[in-house]
Amino acid sequence: MMSLLLGFSFSTIIATAAYTRRNLTESGALAAIFIGSTVYFTLGWFGYLYLIMFFVSATLIGHLDKAHPPSQRTASQVFANGLLATVFATVHALTGQEVYRFLFFLSVAASASDTWASEVGRLSKRLPRNLLTWRVMQTGLSGGVTVLGFVASIIASGLFALMAWIVLTDVNLMLYIWLFATLASVIDSALGIIQVKYMREGVITEERTDDSTRHSGLTWLNNNLVNILSNALAVGLFVVTVSANVF
Repeated sequence: MMSLLLGFSFSTIIATAAYTRRNLTESGALAAIFIGSTVYFTLGWFGYLYLIMFFVSATLIGHLDKAHPPSQRTASQVFANGLLATVFATVHALTGQEVYRFLFFLSVAASASDTWASEVGRLSKRLPRNLLTWRVMQTGLSGGVTVLGFVASIIASGLFALMAWIVLTDVNLMLYIWLFATLASVIDSALGIIQVKYMREGVITEERTDDSTRHSGLTWLNNNLVNILSNALAVGLFVVTVSANVF
């Protein structure tokens, strides 16, 4: 119970600070406390530190674009990036099987790779291109890729893979995290092409408002669901193609 209390205390302090600085909404802060407390309780301080590194890096990178400061993250956004990893951490605690601890690291690294790609890609001086048609797209829309964003995704997945290696102590596992976390970012861009988009005052946006109309994409496929699916698909591909040979 002490680890749960510590996780709750640390997470509450961090989430409160993020809420005060307008990085999280009230619901986002509560979701962060839940995920943080669970991860600390199930994986201990290193798993918790790994998760916090993602949150801190995502927050800092989100503020690089001074012209378009990030909006406060809601509970839906927090869960979209951290719920799957939390499930793996919990299953690892219940079963003791190392594969689930690895999947936790992979899932967090995948979220970091995608987040870095999106936020850093916005800073590219060149317009993004549609991943499938290679046509120029509007900056900030899902489905577009830039060289700068792709490089950022490789760096993010590499850094988180290296951090995971500290406890995994296996170079091959580190490389798998690097590869499949980067792949998650590519899958996210591919799914982003068919993600629902709206038109508001002549501008295409991914945010639905009272005065917006559907422009393209699948109505039920929003950005949060794309994040969950891309993460799950990357993890699933690892399980199907590699897992049986290393665990």
